[in-house]
Amino acid sequence: MSGVRILVVDDNPHVRWDGRVHPVNATFHRFLAAVLDAPGGGVREIHHAVPLRDAESPPPTLPVDPRILVAGTAPFDGIAGYLRHLRSVTETNRRALTPLIEGADLVWLKVPASNAALAGRISRRTGTARFGWVAGSAWRVARALPRNLLFRIGAVGVGSAYDLAGRWASGPRRIVVGRGIVDGGGIVASLVDPAELRDVGEAIAIHSPVRLAWAGRLAGGKGLATLLEILVALPDAELIVLGDGPARPKMEAEARRRGVARRIDWRGYVAERAPYLDALASADILVHPSPAEGFPKVVLDAMAVGLPVVAVPSGGLGELAKARLIGPVRRRTPAHPASSAVMSLLLDPDGRQAMRERAAAFAAAHTAPAEATRLVERLRSWFPDLPWD
Repeated sequence: MSGVRILVVDDNPHVRWDGRVHPVNATFHRFLAAVLDAPGGGVREIHHAVPLRDAESPPPTLPVDPRILVAGTAPFDGIAGYLRHLRSVTETNRRALTPLIEGADLVWLKVPASNAALAGRISRRTGTARFGWVAGSAWRVARALPRNLLFRIGAVGVGSAYDLAGRWASGPRRIVVGRGIVDGGGIVASLVDPAELRDVGEAIAIHSPVRLAWAGRLAGGKGLATLLEILVALPDAELIVLGDGPARPKMEAEARRRGVARRIDWRGYVAERAPYLDALASADILVHPSPAEGFPKVVLDAMAVGLPVVAVPSGGLGELAKARLIGPVRRRTPAHPASSAVMSLLLDPDGRQAMRERAAAFAAAHTAPAEATRLVERLRSWFPDLPWD
């Protein structure tokens, strides 16, 4: 049978529940389904190797597309848990990954990742083609962690090691997610369906009070404190939070301490696309203050529904800022750079509408089918000897 068999090696934790596999908080599996559906793509099957354990309660996320063949690797609790059980985890994963890599035509390494070096070594030994999918930088995430200096020094060291291991494991073929995306050469893991694109032909009045939105995993290094600073600086603003995670209790406590808790609408994790996109569309501005990102999918989702974005121009977002597709948070702005960026957008209705129109056109050019097709075309050019259909 013709068609390429791909193995994706990933660090995102998954759980089993009632005979199905669910991601804990990731959505990457939806892009993998788009790759399977790429017109004339020639991808026969995708195995997804992820840390897997049994769930203790019904997961809030949707199950993985049954066409994605999930293969469990050893679960672990964060980088610290991985390093603490390094020997046993490595041996377990060596046994799990070796037959998967031997049976694959192409290994897709998501980096930074704990299993990247191991999978790269096995791929070299077996002669299996591989490429790296660089979704961010562990070093940058570690630098952004709000901890004491000694902890950050250790975390930065570990993050640097993760990045170097990922670079070595990827080999000469790497896709840095979002790099070159504005000039047409880049690739992102878009989740936008063409049917989700909304009309932005007419300007929309700002709500009173102003509605800000944020979406993602509530965790350290995401710039969450900035969201509260914006609410303090803008007393007439409200915030919709879409997502959950380990940092939520601390953020809730800090919101109460700073007197802004009543202006935060905690929606939790919204699994279904339609209500999630409706929630984004109900806001006036998406605020994305994370200082360490590759290309966050929520930014493209916001563009698709006509929601202007204010973000720290890290990773691939720097290119979007230069193309005036997002409003950048400029660190040299005195006092409150994020709230200043929000106010600049609020006070410029013509500029805000022009940004919505540019961003909507960008989202239309980078839907999930379009990005999946670009990826498969890139892989065909890199690995022409594989059994593409």
